[in-house]
Amino acid sequence: MKPILTVARRELKAMFDTPTGYVLLIIFLVANAFPFFRQAYLTNSGSLRPMMDWLPLVLLFFVPAVTMRALAEDNRSGQLEVLLAQPLTELELLLGKYLGAVFFLWIALLLTLPIPLGLSLGAELPWGPVVAQYLGGMLLIAGFAGVGVWASGITRSQITAFIVAVAVMAILVLVGFPLVVGLSPALDLLAARIGVLAHFNSIGRGVIDLRDAVYFLSLAAIFLTLAYGALMARKLAAGQPPVRRLRLGVLLLVGVLVMVNLAGSYISGRVDLTPGRAYTLSPATKELVRGLPDIITLKLFASAELPAEVALMKRDLDDLLQDFREAGNGRIRVVEKDPATDADAKKDAQALGITPVQFNVVGKSELQVKEGYLGIVAQYADASEPIPFVRRTDDLEYRLAVAIRGLTRSRKPTIGLAVAMDDWGVEGRTFDLIQEQLSRSYTVVPVSLGDSTQPADSLSTLIIAGQPDSLMPGVQERLEAFFNRGGGALIMTTGAPITGRAPRAVGREPVWNRLLQRFGVKVRADLVYDLASNQIVPVPGAGGGAVYQPYPYWVRSQAGGNTVITDGVGEVFLPWVSSIQTLPGATGNLQPLLMTSRVASVVEGDIDLSPTREFPPIDPRPRVLAAAVSADTSGAGPRGRVVVVGNMEFATDRYASSATENAVFALNAIDWLAQDEALIGIRSRDRRPPRLLFSSPALQQGVKYLNTLLLPALAALMGLVRLTGRRRRSLTPWAPLAGGGPAA
Repeated sequence: MKPILTVARRELKAMFDTPTGYVLLIIFLVANAFPFFRQAYLTNSGSLRPMMDWLPLVLLFFVPAVTMRALAEDNRSGQLEVLLAQPLTELELLLGKYLGAVFFLWIALLLTLPIPLGLSLGAELPWGPVVAQYLGGMLLIAGFAGVGVWASGITRSQITAFIVAVAVMAILVLVGFPLVVGLSPALDLLAARIGVLAHFNSIGRGVIDLRDAVYFLSLAAIFLTLAYGALMARKLAAGQPPVRRLRLGVLLLVGVLVMVNLAGSYISGRVDLTPGRAYTLSPATKELVRGLPDIITLKLFASAELPAEVALMKRDLDDLLQDFREAGNGRIRVVEKDPATDADAKKDAQALGITPVQFNVVGKSELQVKEGYLGIVAQYADASEPIPFVRRTDDLEYRLAVAIRGLTRSRKPTIGLAVAMDDWGVEGRTFDLIQEQLSRSYTVVPVSLGDSTQPADSLSTLIIAGQPDSLMPGVQERLEAFFNRGGGALIMTTGAPITGRAPRAVGREPVWNRLLQRFGVKVRADLVYDLASNQIVPVPGAGGGAVYQPYPYWVRSQAGGNTVITDGVGEVFLPWVSSIQTLPGATGNLQPLLMTSRVASVVEGDIDLSPTREFPPIDPRPRVLAAAVSADTSGAGPRGRVVVVGNMEFATDRYASSATENAVFALNAIDWLAQDEALIGIRSRDRRPPRLLFSSPALQQGVKYLNTLLLPALAALMGLVRLTGRRRRSLTPWAPLAGGGPAA
């Protein structure tokens, strides 16, 4: 091991003793930082994914530039024979050269750490995915470096080694892309598994999978074996038996490593470093399946031949089903069938509601349409709940848990929906999306508050949306009685309803405030604007085109605290929202749910909604936009639960269809109100990165220029100092040490 490390130190020192090493470092830092900040600041996303998506293409040229001299230069200059004449074997030399290049490349990658450190100044950056992404980058470098050292070992020319390495790495990057045409679905999937991007992107999610680690390590081992064979062949006579035995041994070893590489796809084991372990079964799901009264069968209908992007997603699907099986302790049974090749499986799929889906497949000369299956059915006794086609896996745990819970639940609680909203049912003003989700766990019925029998005793929870001019006689008293018997209500209203189609709103205290007094809160007659966290909207420009600019009235709110309702929920989009105020003497357990940023303010009275108006920062401070109050007390005190939101449309299809977090927040609130919180921890698995909210534009630009200009400049300065010192020492005349001369 010592000779290997000695060669590695020599190679690493050589990179820092020549201008080439510093030039490569500077190019690498700039090539990563400039595209990253352009994308990250454009999307306001606190994530390293833009850099990691770009990294394989950067390494495609950077790794060959570092490794091209590893063996080719020594081979050309004759130094290879001198090195091998030392007490050093070919294997030790090869591994030392490889490790030296890998260490230099890892140092270059770690020099980009100021990027996530800078992002942490503007967002609560989850460091688990960052660690996984850097480990993924290091594994990718280890695999690519093996290719580069092999290319350097088969030629005397550095340029040739560079070109060969780039060509092979380009094949590994591009293979499996949709542009690789003419392959059957099975070969297309095999090509995607051979390519590096599927494995690298898997780690980039924040999950370190043993299968991906095996892939990159075996990739490096394959090309190092080929490089070792090329080194050993140099000292053997061509055409002789030793050469043939060497080639046979190398081919056998490469074959074994290829099998290990491909077999790695079937190895289980992973470490989930995402916040809340978003790719691991939640405790609520585990508790649900452990308490099943009898066996649940999960039937997976999947075609063997699927497009590569769908087939690769099936790996996550298989992992999830395996997690369900293990958590169920024998009460979850998983069965997989292929309806495309099995007639009985096809009949079974059709009977259970699983139908084929058409895919566009690129053929040799045309775009072909083929059918395939990828659906799941949960079966319990004589009942079943199908998921006809799995389009994504990020919400699949929740969908399966809801299906299992619905099948094994004896009775569903009833929820009432009361709407007092103008133009209801027009322009997306419906609750179809959340009603569809709620129907899996609850019975949702329409409620007219004008009916003297409502809310009925069978209702456990109410959804109230709108801003009526007044309440009919008796409504207040009936709702008070509803809360007194322990009911809960989600009240969505506004203190500044929009008047007609003109871009104006008028502040008006909601009639629901009289009901909310018992909970110690009220919706203020104002409109909130947020200067830092808002939506970008198109505004007509002077030349007739559209100009995109922030619209502070469309607030992107943040979670106001660590509550079960907002657990895992990212930003909730609240257009034209009013603030929530706590009343003096409030006694309930009040929890702020949604908040503005630190630079938000309010306007009252007659309000101009035009996006081109001025938004002065008057009294800037965080504002509460949604709150939950639990007024459950013993004795004669008030009872019930309420969640109040200063916006009446945020959960309608008009907004929830594009802002999925709106629906998640509303569903979580309803589960909390119904005191049915088991599903909240399953549904709220937010995998989106945090939003960048720097305290000032100067800090934002400072982080950018630190990484794009200052850090490369420091690398250049370090190289200049080190190389100048080396040159000065090389020009210093030799002189004997003091006292080291011969005695007189």
